[in-house]
Amino acid sequence: GYSAEGYRRLADCGSMLRRLRRRLDLPLPDLVAEIERALGLDVEVASRPGGDQAGRANLDRFIDEAARFASDRAVVGVSAFLGYLRAAEEEEYGLKPATLEVLPDRVQVLTVHGAKGLEWDVVAVAGLITDGFPDAAKSHDWATTPALLPSPLRGDAADLPLLDFGGCQHRGEAEERIAEHRARLKQRHLLEERRLAYVAFTRARKGLYACGAAWGNGSKPRPASVFLDELRESEAAVEVDGWWELSDGEQNPMTGEDVSRSWPTDPLEGRRELVERGADRVLAAVETARDPEQPAALQRSPLAKLWERDVELLLAERAAAAEVGVIEVVMPGQLSVSDVVTLTTDASELARRLRRPLPQQPAKQARRGTAFHNWLEQRWAAESLLDIEDVPGAVDELADAGELQALKAAFERSAWAERTPIAVEVGFEMSFGARVVRGRMDAVFQEPDGTFTVVDWKTGRPPTGTDAEAKAVQLALYRLAWASIQGLPDDQLGSVAAAFYYVGAEVTVSPANLLDAPQLRELINGGHDG
Repeated sequence: GYSAEGYRRLADCGSMLRRLRRRLDLPLPDLVAEIERALGLDVEVASRPGGDQAGRANLDRFIDEAARFASDRAVVGVSAFLGYLRAAEEEEYGLKPATLEVLPDRVQVLTVHGAKGLEWDVVAVAGLITDGFPDAAKSHDWATTPALLPSPLRGDAADLPLLDFGGCQHRGEAEERIAEHRARLKQRHLLEERRLAYVAFTRARKGLYACGAAWGNGSKPRPASVFLDELRESEAAVEVDGWWELSDGEQNPMTGEDVSRSWPTDPLEGRRELVERGADRVLAAVETARDPEQPAALQRSPLAKLWERDVELLLAERAAAAEVGVIEVVMPGQLSVSDVVTLTTDASELARRLRRPLPQQPAKQARRGTAFHNWLEQRWAAESLLDIEDVPGAVDELADAGELQALKAAFERSAWAERTPIAVEVGFEMSFGARVVRGRMDAVFQEPDGTFTVVDWKTGRPPTGTDAEAKAVQLALYRLAWASIQGLPDDQLGSVAAAFYYVGAEVTVSPANLLDAPQLRELINGGHDG
């Protein structure tokens, strides 16, 4: 009963699932990355206009969560991870989203909890209606909700209202005590919501927009939130553009609108025509490139055609890589710090990587570096000092545990072991003209004179010559990023130093004359647009 196209799609889905099931022996983070590629999530995120950065950050955050889950358990299976995700969704309102970075060139939408500690010039707080914000105090009473832990058994019992039946002579008095207890719980819930509203309102530096709507999807109008009403009546400089008055018998103006939608929804929406046009051109080019004089046996087998096409592409790629010449690629709008370093040392290598991204072979040095950073993570009780996407084989076991012990001992002998960083795993994004550079700093220390030192831990050998000069570009980016995070002007860039600490060699390398912002901008944009 399926259409030809529907049957083809089901067959493709079944084939993809079989391929993924054969990969269940992979470490969990690698398996998640494989699923991401199989589903095309990376391409979908990258193709979204203006949404690629936030989407990529959340995909990376999900892989980080898989790595953290795997590192905490001796035996990790897909079923266990799925159970963990299900519990997080049902009991903890989902996983923690990717760390948000305040960017001045875009509108950012997030929850109030996610906005804690951040500020914007202009903030809009919507949904300020009764039982919306503050929300209705439902299922907050443990005496009537069996799923809740009784207040006396909670760790914050001292801050919670106490339900005391002492002195009660009959059931009526007990019910009165319960009613009073429920009222105190509602007041406490309102106080918590008020604190949350305070967080939302104080995220704005210059302008705050607060709004609510009397009508939603229901048949009854909704009163304004007590917070919105208090804001209107406050002594602050408030301008009220409009206010609603509720009247009996008024009908919801939205009930006359057509709210029906077709399902399933079109994931491409308005972009379908452009995407299909591009797909037709790609398919036409592939068909043109096929050799019409193939053996009849191969022409009769679609699978054989795919195999031969793959072999042809691989051979052509190998031949192209062996040729000496200019590799023309389009520089992406977003680069990692390692991409910039590669651009400095070997622009052709970066061009090859951009033309055909391939997974890197797991290396013993990468596993050693991962194990050492994990140890520092536990030592300073940080979440993570290393982004798993930057290290091939990041979840593999260290080949030689003795090497890790030697690195630990060397670090404990260093001056850095006696100090405590003021920040670790500091993610950043910086704009350099038309391109954005993303990265993450290992640790930042504050000196007695108030200056800062950004340190990147290295477990390999110190480089020399031109290689050392190229590596210094990484520190230049870190220095500029920390100065930007601290809000330091350009003339105070010298108050931020940067250094590599090569643990195995017990050497701290602080390159002099690091590149400044104009020089980095010229490096990233100048002469590399094609």
